[in-house]
Amino acid sequence: MDTAFGPWAPLALGDVRHVFARAPFRWWVTGGHALELFAGRSWRAHDDIDVSVCRTDMPVLHALLDGWSQAVAAAGALSPWSGSVLAAERHENNVWCRRSVDSPWCLDVTVADGDADAWVFRRDPRLRVPWASAVLMSADETPYLAPELQLIFKSRDRRPKDDVDAAHVMPLLPDAGLEMLLRWLPVGHTWLAMLP
Repeated sequence: MDTAFGPWAPLALGDVRHVFARAPFRWWVTGGHALELFAGRSWRAHDDIDVSVCRTDMPVLHALLDGWSQAVAAAGALSPWSGSVLAAERHENNVWCRRSVDSPWCLDVTVADGDADAWVFRRDPRLRVPWASAVLMSADETPYLAPELQLIFKSRDRRPKDDVDAAHVMPLLPDAGLEMLLRWLPVGHTWLAMLP
């Protein structure tokens, strides 16, 4: 995680559940934590914690985190966020949150797209998945992005940790998840060699 704008001390998953317990909107864990929730185990350290909220619900998130310091991360800069509508065309897709201006950043909220019926892949809206299949629930009642969708997101602009995540998760995917990866990974993608 970029620390140029201050240190990070990510919330634990239990703290995330506590913060979002009053949320009147859909939310779910994304990133490497989502893959570990699916697998039921951890295999690497995490510099942050990612939670997704639909773009249309972001003003309500701002109210939920009233009193927190919240900033839009876009184009390599942080700008204080007052709860205004976030524009996809301006790449306003992340909001960093901390309990006060003197606290470390502790939560990265990824702005997601979707409607009443389906999660929509921001990078290619042809990929629409009904919510019941897109957001799953862990044994400890933590909602998380389905692993195949998280891997599709991670497959572009890969970092070494994304390859590690894929190696741990792909062997665990159900047939439907493997089929989705086959459809959505680009031809010649390195991860295709890991598919059974």
